[in-house]
Amino acid sequence: MTRNKQIRAVLLAALMVFSVFAGSIAFTGSAAAAATSINTTTVSGSSATVNVTVDATAGDNNTTVWIDLDDDGTLDSGEPVATNDSYTPGTATDVLVSGLDVSDLTAGQYELAAAETAGAPVTGTTSEDLSVTATVTNNDDPELVSAVHYNDNFGNDVLELSFNEEVQNLGGNIQVYQDDVDVTSDVVASGPTQNNPGQVIINTTDLYTGDLVVNLEGVEDTEGNQLEQGLDDDYNSTITVATVTVTDDNSVSITDAYMGEVVAATNGNIGTAVEVESDETQDDVESFFRSGSTGATSAVYTFNTADRQEQRYNVTIGSTLDEKIRVRDLGLEVSIDDLNVTDEDEIEGTVSANSDRQDVEITLLDSDGDEVDDGSMTVNLNGQGEYDFEFNASELDLDTGDYTVEVTDTASGVTVESDTITVEDAGEGSADFAESVITEQRGDVVAIPVTVENTDTATVSIGSNDQGYVANVTVEDGNDDGEVILLWDSSKSTVSGTNNPSNVFDVDDSDDDILTGSDGVAEVGLATSNLVDAGDYDLEIRTGSTVSDSENVATLVLEEGGVSAVRTWTAPSGESLTDLEEVTDALENGNITEDSQIAFGDKVVVQIEASGLEGTVDAQDDETPDFFDTSNGYDDSYRLTINQTNPDPNRDPKIINVANASVVADSDNDTYFVVFESEQIQAYRDDDDDGVLDSGEITTSNEVDLDDDDSFNVEFKMIGEDDVSSSLALVDDNSSAEDSYEFLEAEHSFDADPVNVTNAAEQTVTGSSNVAPGTELTLRVESDGDTQPRFLKTATVYVQADGTFSGSFDFSEQSVGDTFTVTADGGVASDEEVDGNVVESVDTTTDEPTETTTDEPTETTTDEPTETTTSEPTETTTAEPTDETTTSSQTPGFGVIVALVALVAAALLAVRRDN
Repeated sequence: MTRNKQIRAVLLAALMVFSVFAGSIAFTGSAAAAATSINTTTVSGSSATVNVTVDATAGDNNTTVWIDLDDDGTLDSGEPVATNDSYTPGTATDVLVSGLDVSDLTAGQYELAAAETAGAPVTGTTSEDLSVTATVTNNDDPELVSAVHYNDNFGNDVLELSFNEEVQNLGGNIQVYQDDVDVTSDVVASGPTQNNPGQVIINTTDLYTGDLVVNLEGVEDTEGNQLEQGLDDDYNSTITVATVTVTDDNSVSITDAYMGEVVAATNGNIGTAVEVESDETQDDVESFFRSGSTGATSAVYTFNTADRQEQRYNVTIGSTLDEKIRVRDLGLEVSIDDLNVTDEDEIEGTVSANSDRQDVEITLLDSDGDEVDDGSMTVNLNGQGEYDFEFNASELDLDTGDYTVEVTDTASGVTVESDTITVEDAGEGSADFAESVITEQRGDVVAIPVTVENTDTATVSIGSNDQGYVANVTVEDGNDDGEVILLWDSSKSTVSGTNNPSNVFDVDDSDDDILTGSDGVAEVGLATSNLVDAGDYDLEIRTGSTVSDSENVATLVLEEGGVSAVRTWTAPSGESLTDLEEVTDALENGNITEDSQIAFGDKVVVQIEASGLEGTVDAQDDETPDFFDTSNGYDDSYRLTINQTNPDPNRDPKIINVANASVVADSDNDTYFVVFESEQIQAYRDDDDDGVLDSGEITTSNEVDLDDDDSFNVEFKMIGEDDVSSSLALVDDNSSAEDSYEFLEAEHSFDADPVNVTNAAEQTVTGSSNVAPGTELTLRVESDGDTQPRFLKTATVYVQADGTFSGSFDFSEQSVGDTFTVTADGGVASDEEVDGNVVESVDTTTDEPTETTTDEPTETTTDEPTETTTSEPTETTTAEPTDETTTSSQTPGFGVIVALVALVAAALLAVRRDN
């Protein structure tokens, strides 16, 4: 008994003595009796029976028991109470009091009080003779309330089973299963022990994860009732696994938990209040609050983070803030490469997480969620938090149907499941060509589309003995999309046997493959002595990796290659044109324009349209560094020359060394772009006047600078077999195309000098430039003279396809009479500067079309202040309109895609890119 109860007992005894004394004055009768012990420790149901021992020698005839909800030692209103009035003093010491209704109470532990009374008990007056702590249940049947596996506050791995009342028959009747396997002997270290009535503790050998189940068949309560509540029909219950534990350790620290983990909160005592709420010191978090308790027969509270936010949570155990839980995202994911496979394929995928993890379990499940036999593996994720796995459908003897892959991080218990994988019957394999007739030019790389069904491999044959060329190659569909694009380099037709088959064959998709050795065949069985001839060649295909009778056939038509066109273009000096994407973007933005007059310092772009080059120049990638590699036939089977056409008197013409230029390939359209900076490319004198830059002419003493008035002829030539000496001829007869261009001194000019504006917004300053369209210019307007207040205005503009530029400025805060200077700066031209004035009005004749202004005599506007304004635009606009307008309206030969881009370039002139 506590000290308070002892004091209360003394006071009650004193009151009883006073009461007896007072009663003796008014009445005569027996001395009062008292309840001396309560023999019941569990009260259940709505008609509970309580054993009470009373004074047997004398006493009152009523025995009263009640649930002292507020633990004040007095019967209060609303507290469950029952009275037995059949007691006869002197005849019994053990009284059974029945009818105590506890059905409205929550199961738990309460104070059970008893007292002897002369009459009916009086609410607020009747005081206990004694009390005990008893477990109250409101169900006559025993029930499993919870099963939790966790690490307790002493660091022990335990399995706690919480029942609504005291139970028995525990020994031998508790079995533990992990993933449907009985692991009781491996998991259970000792126990079970019932530390408190209804709380059973089992010590385990480790903290286990996965699907844990406990079987409790045969467990009963103390009255022999079979445990069924809280169990399934087989007496099983799922165990909640808490992989993180926070305890009442008198210190507040941060514990990490991955989203999906269950956190255990405990101080080792049953019936402990627990609160979990968002840490309000964080910014921008979703508010969260939970208040509960471990339960009347449990010492652990579980907090599932699966649906919680990535934030910190405060955990209060009892009445003190004890821990902060930081929920983080493990990022555990599983992806499947192909969700539709056959029963002869591999099920392949990747597991990934935000950190490297050990012991990650990967399990193949059938449509019922059951593990496939031998369909599980435990792996470690690599340093990048990834692991590539595969299940062989044939080896696992999978039936057709739906499957999933489940991944469990064993340390945290976090689990994810893949999308549904459908396994179909492989059936009989077949292979075919996607096109019956394939046309390409000899010397190019031929794309041969192969289709496969119910198989991953097929063998293709090219040519025949009668046709003078035979090649065989096995391809594998590595991504199971049913297609492989086989690439055959026809320029390597002279390779014989199995020498360098990797140079002859390739696949378009890196997921696919060419099989060699024991897996397949890759060989040129009959090579040619020269480049394969133009003509029709047989194509045959069959499933598998051997050369056998064909299943399907097609025809390969090889045509004669040749040069279709050569054109010269220009681009701003700072424009990056290193790959086909950048070239295409520049065309869309109008930053590459066809031109025969190129500002010295801007980029020169030579566009070549020629078929039959792709294999020789290795044009499978955008950038083609092999284009001018002499080992691949440069200066022998094909040649690009850029020769000066206006040499100074008594001087040999200059030849540009194009070998130092970069080449961007659009091989699908037989198009190549040779790109170089006009001021940086090297040039040499043509000493022997043969129009070809020989190796002996490339010397320091023979090197010469290019000038801004040089003119050049551009020729690309594929050389016929009669003139090729050291390399294979790509064409039977010479094939060439030419173009020309000249360099101009780069210049900017303004349409008016001086520039006159009014003191208003949106005043336009216009001009022209011969630098490449798309060049970015900065227009700078700065006050000069005695103008006050001083001002500075800038605008970024772009040179348009017709060579013009225009910038708008706000002069609304300036005054009439203010003066300023306007500077155009940018591109490869020197800065240009003119004066400007703020005037009351500006003659708008400059807004008239150029043809109207040029038709009128210029003297009609000589008396106006804007005399120079009308003369300048006329000169600038008429200086180059014909060439530029004609150029922009031409249909460039950039191939199918690029030609379409060039056709709409004019519509994009006003929308210049600003990078």
